[in-house]
Amino acid sequence: MVPAYRYLRRAANDCCMTGWLLGLTLVFFAVPAKGQAPDFASVLAGMQQQVAATTDYQCRFETQSSKGDQSRDVVLAYFYRRPAKIRMEVLEGPYSGSLLIYNRAIDPQRVRVLAGNPLVAFLQRMLYGEFFAVDHEWVVDLRGNGIHESDWPHFIAEHEKYLQMGTSLFLGEEILNGEKTYRYRLISDFPEKTMSIKEEEVWVDAATYFPVKYFQYDATGRMIRKAVITDLKINSGIDEAFFIDFSPDGK
Repeated sequence: MVPAYRYLRRAANDCCMTGWLLGLTLVFFAVPAKGQAPDFASVLAGMQQQVAATTDYQCRFETQSSKGDQSRDVVLAYFYRRPAKIRMEVLEGPYSGSLLIYNRAIDPQRVRVLAGNPLVAFLQRMLYGEFFAVDHEWVVDLRGNGIHESDWPHFIAEHEKYLQMGTSLFLGEEILNGEKTYRYRLISDFPEKTMSIKEEEVWVDAATYFPVKYFQYDATGRMIRKAVITDLKINSGIDEAFFIDFSPDGK
């Protein structure tokens, strides 16, 4: 999910953004009872219930991905509407002002991109057009994750798979931004099947079950991805046009 590179290539590259990790697959565990230490499988079940009751959400998404000696930090305004409509606006970072829109109902294999720099945006349209494959190198993060892999349902689906290939530990409760969260450590027995992730720390909001922070590490203990979600608003009534037009208000 992020733009980059040199002049003309940089023209297209300025239409890259950062991808993320979030998803959906149904499981049927009991949601943790009050007073009990919730296991991660039960929390995923709680997420499923929340997702089923969620039409849309928006948040501030701070993310970092790394590969080799490269690292990329991006801050996004993130918008989601069910099913699988996603908009990302780059607020901070080398590609500030760039936009990404993914709408699975319209085109499940492509993402619409507008570079933040007006000149680069013009060159992009002339040379490349507005649409890129969802896995194109210019519209994924350094770990290869794209916009279509960034939502809450995707997070659930991926972590259900992770649980089948490792273990989870409840580390206790922690207050983040004034809200109670549950903290977990997930350990993969097969990092080669979990996108090179050997361990992950996840903080889940105790009221909404939304994953508000996660740090992911490879087998050497090196952090390869992290994300921090703040200013979360659920079911705020985001207009459908927001996931079709770059400027739905006409500005």
